Amino acid sequence: MITNDKQRNNIQLLRGIAILAVVLIHNTPAGLSQVFIRPFLNFAVGLFLFLSGLLSNAENWKPLKRIKKILIPYVIWTVVYSVIKNVNNPSDIPALFVKNLLTGNSAAMMYYVFIYCEFAILIPVIDKLAKSKYRFVGFLIAPLEIIFMRTIPLVTGWYEINSYVEVLQSISCLGWFTYFYLGYSIGNNLISIKKSAVNWMTLWSAGILLQFAEGYWLYSKGMANCGTQLKLSAIFTGVCFLMLAYEFIKSEKEYNNKILKYLGDNSFGIYFSHMAVISLFTRVQLYSEIVIYPLNAIVVIVVDLFFIYIGKKILRKYSKYLAL
Repeated sequence: MITNDKQRNNIQLLRGIAILAVVLIHNTPAGLSQVFIRPFLNFAVGLFLFLSGLLSNAENWKPLKRIKKILIPYVIWTVVYSVIKNVNNPSDIPALFVKNLLTGNSAAMMYYVFIYCEFAILIPVIDKLAKSKYRFVGFLIAPLEIIFMRTIPLVTGWYEINSYVEVLQSISCLGWFTYFYLGYSIGNNLISIKKSAVNWMTLWSAGILLQFAEGYWLYSKGMANCGTQLKLSAIFTGVCFLMLAYEFIKSEKEYNNKILKYLGDNSFGIYFSHMAVISLFTRVQLYSEIVIYPLNAIVVIVVDLFFIYIGKKILRKYSKYLAL
C-alpha cells in the first residue's frame, strides 16, 4: 500500500511521464514510424490503469464518486470535440454528439473513460478473483481477448468485424485488464514479485524488440494502427515497465522533478484537452511541415498547459467540470 508522501510524490511523477507518453503517441507520424517509436511509449494507458489499481481497495469501494468525477468532464469534452469535428455542418452536431457520447468516439482517447468506469464498478469482483486460488486467471484475460478478438481475425483475414462488436471492443476493459489487476494485486499485498530492477529492465528491452517484430508484422498486414498498445508484445513490455515503475514508487529516495510533477498534477486536464490543441494546430498552414516530431508533442503540451492555467483562473472552483 502507498503509505507516505514520498511515494505519493513518485506516483505524480509517473503520471507526468504517462501523460507525456500519451501526447507523444497522438503526435507520432503514421506508417512505419509507429513500428519503431510506439514500443517505447506503449506503457502510457497501462501505467494510468496500474496506478489506479494500486490505489484501489474493495473496502473503500465508492464507484459513484469515481464515476461522477470523470463523467461530467467526459460529457462536456464530448460536446467540444463533436463541435470541433463538425463545425462546418452544425446541423449534424446533435446526432453525432449522442453517438459519440455512447461510443466514446469523439476523440482518440475517450475510450479510456469507459474503461476507467468499468474497473471502478468491477473492483469487488476483481478483489474476489485476486484473493481466490484462481487468481492467475486475471492475468490471462487481456492476452486471451487480444488473441481471439484481434490476432486471430487478422491472421485469418476476417479483420472487419461487426460494427457493433467493434464499438463494444473499443470501450471494453478486457484488453487492458492485466494492468489494473496487477496494480490492485500489488497494492493490496495479494501478490509479491521479487525480481530485481535489472531483471525487469532486461525483460523490458527484450519486449521492445518483440514489439518491433509484432508491429512490423501488423504493418505488413496493412493495419494502420500497427503501433497499438493492445498487442501481446505490448502487454509483456508494459508489465515490465510497470514493475520498474513500482520499484520507483517504493524507492526511499526523494525525487524532485518540477516539470514531471506539474504534468502529473495536470494529467487529468491534459488527457481530455490535448486532442483539441492538436486539432487546432492541424488547421495552421505548414505547421506539420515546420514543427516535426517530437517537437510537435512538446508544443502541444506547453500550449495545453497554458490553456489549462487560464481555465483554472477564470473558472476557479468550476474548472473541475472540465477536469482542469
